[in-house]
Amino acid sequence: MSPLVVAHRGASGYLPESTLEAMALAHGQGADAVECDVVLTKDGHVLVNHGLWLDGVSDVARKFPGRARADGHFYALDFALDEILTLEVTDRYRVEDGREVPVFPDRFPLWQSDFRFHTLQSQLELIRGLERSTGRSMGVFVELKTPWWHEREGVDLVRPTLDALASAGYRTRDDQCWVLSFDPRALERIRCGTGLAAGVDLPLTQLIAEVGSDETYEQGPDGSWRRYDHAWMHEPGEMPRIRAYADAIGPDYHDLVRVESHVVASNGMAAAAHDAGLLVAPWALRADQLPPWALSMNDVLEVLIGQVGVDSVTTDFPDIARAFVDRLG
Repeated sequence: MSPLVVAHRGASGYLPESTLEAMALAHGQGADAVECDVVLTKDGHVLVNHGLWLDGVSDVARKFPGRARADGHFYALDFALDEILTLEVTDRYRVEDGREVPVFPDRFPLWQSDFRFHTLQSQLELIRGLERSTGRSMGVFVELKTPWWHEREGVDLVRPTLDALASAGYRTRDDQCWVLSFDPRALERIRCGTGLAAGVDLPLTQLIAEVGSDETYEQGPDGSWRRYDHAWMHEPGEMPRIRAYADAIGPDYHDLVRVESHVVASNGMAAAAHDAGLLVAPWALRADQLPPWALSMNDVLEVLIGQVGVDSVTTDFPDIARAFVDRLG
């Protein structure tokens, strides 16, 4: 079976990430699914946004000066949805010497045209509408963005997200919807159904962070929050442990290969996952951010699909991946 082509935050290589326009373009480019991240707003809406912060992709600092936290960031959880919807969204940027510099210089220009934030509900309505008008289905990969952080803030990200999915008709393993998270506790909770509405059984992906990453924290016996160590997830022998609560792993694609004397080959992680009954769904391929061993995105796809044997490819450039997979027949 050919691997799925998953559009990373929509067709984000061409339009500002996580916008409805990027999601629609991904459908038009033939993506099998779109991936998005979700966080909560102050008034409990499930917002599509890559991170906890509204800055770096919007004009929040100009519209709402003085609303940043002590770390300088403007958190979605501190804003009501109607406030967030007034913001203009642009391609990802960083601030250097007071100037806004695009993270990807050759992508859609900063502040050109008019893009906005949207809720998960709106995105699912768009997907259902496109499916009806075109006759072609498209799945959705929904990442719970730092559920541990929301928990520390006193709110639950998991249940509202699953409720939104269920309300839109995504309830079973046949509904082309995957739930992803770096936080194993959140996935274990979903698998067990703890504090969640009954009747929802969606496939789950354990995202695998780099060793030493600050991606996930856990609460210790004394109530303090400490960094969660993802190191064990990189060990092939631990794949059955993940399989006990998840259906797939989602590592950085670089972690699936080894490079020796300029030769690139599978490092065995994918094979171990498959042996344990897990699918392998790596992230995130970018044609404008290639590893040293590749001259094009097709070189990366050749390794991941031809040698590693991945089950899906998550990419900012779904059209390139679609063309490659279709050539495989």
